[in-house]
Amino acid sequence: MLLFLMFIDAGPQVIQTLSKSDDVRGVTLLNNELYVLRDRQNDQVDVYSTADFTLLSHLSIQGVSGRDTRDIASCVLKQCIYISDNGMICIHRVGLDSSVSKWPVNGSPRGLSVMHSSNLLVTCGDWRGKDGKLLELSSDSGVCLREVQLEQDIEWPWHAVLLDNGLPPVLSYGTRANNSGLSHIGDDGRVRLTRNIMDGGLECPSHMAVDDNEFVFVANAKKKDISLFDSSLIFVRYVTRHKQHEPQRLCFDDVTRRLYVGQSGGVVIVVQL
Repeated sequence: MLLFLMFIDAGPQVIQTLSKSDDVRGVTLLNNELYVLRDRQNDQVDVYSTADFTLLSHLSIQGVSGRDTRDIASCVLKQCIYISDNGMICIHRVGLDSSVSKWPVNGSPRGLSVMHSSNLLVTCGDWRGKDGKLLELSSDSGVCLREVQLEQDIEWPWHAVLLDNGLPPVLSYGTRANNSGLSHIGDDGRVRLTRNIMDGGLECPSHMAVDDNEFVFVANAKKKDISLFDSSLIFVRYVTRHKQHEPQRLCFDDVTRRLYVGQSGGVVIVVQL
C-alpha cells in the first residue's frame, strides 16, 4: 500500500527533454515518430523516434520561412502532416510519399487540428488578434467546406478542437487573464458555452490536446502551466505548474499516455502521465 501511495503522489513526470536553439512552432505524432516544427529557413521539421527519442531525420519544405509557421498537425488516415504558414497565408500538406501541396486559405492560419472525418480544422486570426474565423478544409483537395466568422468579442483565437460530445468546436483564445478562455463556438461564430475564463486561471491558452476520454489539455502559456479540463470545459487539475519555459504547443499519445509539450526557448518536454 505504501508503494502504491508513493506512485500516486509522484504525479506526471518529465521523462525526456529535447533542446535546440530554434523556437518550437508545433509538435505532432505520426507512425510512432515525433515531428517538431522549428523556426528555420530549411530542415524546418525534426523527426524523432518515440521509442528512444533519437533524431531520425529532418524534413525541409522549400520556400517556407520557419518564423511564419504557426502549427503542425498530422493525419494517420492520409499519412501526411500539415503546416500553417502565416506568411504565405496557406497550409502546406506534406505526404510521407514525398508529395507536397500548398493550399491557400481565406484568413491568417494559426492552430491546426485533424477532425474525425480527416478534414482539417484551421483557426485564423490576424496580427492584431482580430478577424478570427474557423475553416474546415477538405483533406483531399484543401477546398474550404465551411467558414465560421468569430464574433468580434473573441480576441486572439489560437486553436480549435472537436470533441465527441456532440457540441460545437472548442476554441482557445486570449492573451490576458481578462480575455482568455475556452468556449464552444456555434456555426454562427458566437459563444455557445463558456465556463472557464478564470476557473483554471487561464492566461494565453495557446494550444490544446485531447485524450481518448475527451479531457482537454491546455497550454496556459503566460502562467507557465498545463491545465486539464473535462469535456464540459470544467477545470479538473494542473498537469504541470510553474515550469521554466512557457508551454506553447501540445500533442498527446493515447497509447503511451505521454504528453508532448513544445515550449519557449526551443525546448520540447515529454510528460509521462
